[in-house]
Order: sequence, then structure tokens, then C-alpha cells
Amino acid sequence: MTMTLERFADLAEIYGGDVARWPEAERETARALLAVAPLRLEAVLADAARLDRLLDLAPAQSADAALLGRLIAAAPQPASAARRWLAGAGAALGLGVAALAGVAVGVMIAQAGHADPHPAQSVIATDFTADLSEALEEPAAL
Repeated sequence: MTMTLERFADLAEIYGGDVARWPEAERETARALLAVAPLRLEAVLADAARLDRLLDLAPAQSADAALLGRLIAAAPQPASAARRWLAGAGAALGLGVAALAGVAVGVMIAQAGHADPHPAQSVIATDFTADLSEALEEPAAL
């Protein structure tokens, strides 16, 4: 596996100026690249080592016990079993109502489809058949 100069510089920036602190999978290729271009890469390691020293000078701070207590108290609590059951029952009830409404709308549409869409034509057709029946029942006058 080969390493680019950019990858070497990125690793130095992330893990510092000591190659021994880098991820084990990267160390061997980093040392091989360092042997090929020592002048350029030793400068990269020196810059990273300077930053390491500055960071080592910063005082380590620990979290205040009161702050930790407030954080723990403010953390969301898991829902109780009853609350989870109620939420599930509410969701089931909502889905049931939606299904019932769908069935009701479907029945109403089906009933509306069976109704005569043109009532005026039905009246005309009824009158015509009644007149025709009467004409057929009366003896023809010649």
C-alpha cells in the first residue's frame, strides 16, 4: 500500500508528530514514505510535534460534579410500559377509524352509483312506455 504526501500530512495533523502514535495500519507505509522524502516530511512532523507540545501545556480539566448531575437529570427518561401501550393503542384506534371512514365512503359511492344518474330521462321513458302500452291495449280505429 502506498501513501501520498497529502495523506501523510493529514495523519500528522490528526495524530501528531510521533509516527508511533499513529494507527498501526498506517505506520509502516508512513515510515517508508519518510525514508523516500525525509526533508519534506520531517518538516511536517516537526510542525505537528510543536502543536503536540502546546497541547500538552494546556491544563487538563475535569467536569464539575454539579454539571454532571444537571446533565444526568436533564437526560430524557425512557417511556414507561403504560405510556408505550397507550401510544400503541392510540395509533391502532386512529388506523381503525381511518379504515372505517374509507369503508363508509366506499359504500356511499357505491350507493350513489346505483342511483339513476338521469332522472328526467327515466320519467320520459316511463311516460313513453305507458303511452305505448295504452295504444297497444286500445283497439285500432280504422
